[in-house]
Amino acid sequence: MTSSYSGEQTNSESEDNGTEVSQTSQPEGIQVEEMQTEATTLKPQGEAFTSGQMEFQIEDVDMESEASEQHGLILMQGGLGLTKPPKDEDWENAKEIYLMDNELTVLPENPRCPKLSALFLQRNYKLRTIPPSFFDHMPTLQILNLSRTGCRPKLEELKQLESNVVVIPCGVISTLSQLEELNIDVDPDDERWDACVEAIVNEVCTLKRLETLKFYFPRLELLRKIQMNIPSLFNFRFIVGRHVKRLMSRVPPDVEIELERWERCLKYINGVGVPREIQKVLQHATAFFLDRHASIKKISDFGNRNMEDLKCLVIGECNEVQVIIDQEDDSNEVVSEKIVLGSLEYMYVYYMKSLWSIWEGSVQRNSLCLLKSLTLVTCPQLTTIFTQGLLANLCNLEELKVEDCPSINNLVSFEISAEHKASDFLPNLKKISLHYMPGLVSISGGLHIAPKLEWLSFYNCPNLKNPLIDEVSTQDLKKIKGERSWWEALEWSNGCPDYLDEIFVQIDILDC
Repeated sequence: MTSSYSGEQTNSESEDNGTEVSQTSQPEGIQVEEMQTEATTLKPQGEAFTSGQMEFQIEDVDMESEASEQHGLILMQGGLGLTKPPKDEDWENAKEIYLMDNELTVLPENPRCPKLSALFLQRNYKLRTIPPSFFDHMPTLQILNLSRTGCRPKLEELKQLESNVVVIPCGVISTLSQLEELNIDVDPDDERWDACVEAIVNEVCTLKRLETLKFYFPRLELLRKIQMNIPSLFNFRFIVGRHVKRLMSRVPPDVEIELERWERCLKYINGVGVPREIQKVLQHATAFFLDRHASIKKISDFGNRNMEDLKCLVIGECNEVQVIIDQEDDSNEVVSEKIVLGSLEYMYVYYMKSLWSIWEGSVQRNSLCLLKSLTLVTCPQLTTIFTQGLLANLCNLEELKVEDCPSINNLVSFEISAEHKASDFLPNLKKISLHYMPGLVSISGGLHIAPKLEWLSFYNCPNLKNPLIDEVSTQDLKKIKGERSWWEALEWSNGCPDYLDEIFVQIDILDC
């Protein structure tokens, strides 16, 4: 059962709600009154969504599939980990194709699909483009779901996907007593959302079976209304704060995709202080994006205990932040017993003009012990990355990227003893990228790191002149990227080893 509504005739979109044909040409379309009476019959798979045009849809996948089996082939290949699309002949015979939750990176150039009416590609995070002629032979396509992919086709050219929908009337959402998933995507500049969001929040609070919620809270007090429901949500994606659209985002697409991976994500925008409402949601979040906070000086001000379940942390354009974690900052906890960010796997920090250190104070064992990827971009005051205690904990770090941090002279900021020189640190580090680092004179100050290193990349590091083999292992090294002039100017005691010269590759400026 499907239905969609909006205030004006629009081209269909590629959000979570999929895309529908016009009600005038879609016989199974139902009016608002019908939806209200039928909503309680939805099975657990029933889903409701809204998109940037404030559209609304209910779907029951089981009911649609049963009906379609009577009229054509259904190709069910969702969640199989596919990296390549089905064969051309499979596309040709299918009426519905389900390819969601795979790892597709490409689609067929020009599949012939004379019968295809529904195509589900959602949550193929690696899918970034659609071939120009992909839709040329899909004359009957009516439903298209490209949510949580990196591609946006020219949907205005898909004539069969035009819709005529109307704004959701008040009181409809609260009647969907069996609803389990609700996704609402809106334009942050849309005044209609400001006018109706509080009423919608009140309705959402009545949905006792809700397990998944995607929602934009333009005001902090609206989040307070729904906090009693949060512990029962298996999945949520919350944006909190006044969101201002920008012509160009400073967040790379890969970071957006990383945030999409995690089941409980909180994005806090243009905030001030440390609201209790945010701290409470953080206790349940697995991903946290702090964007353009106006006053906070340490991320640990949000409370280390509130971030125990975090697996992904993204921080950007918080101009007052000086330190990510201050171990001595939380007076309510015993410093010697604290494990901080013990579940974190991914950290991305960018455009932080006052940040000078990642960690301040003592480091408890197992803090950051699961961290796999660390990226630091455009932090002009940053001088300290790895302290002695922190370095010892990062046994699972696999990828390190530092870019446009001119005050860094080496990655390690402590006095190295003979005992340290006999040890290997960062045992699982495989990839190091150091770009636009004019102050860098050494990778690790003589400390031996990364015994399993496979990939090195350098760009605009004019003062890095010492041979790399003194600091990183070259046993498993497969590629070194850099400027040819820099590589030839390195000061080798006995000349550059042939095996390293063979794996050196001239860097492409587009990679930087």
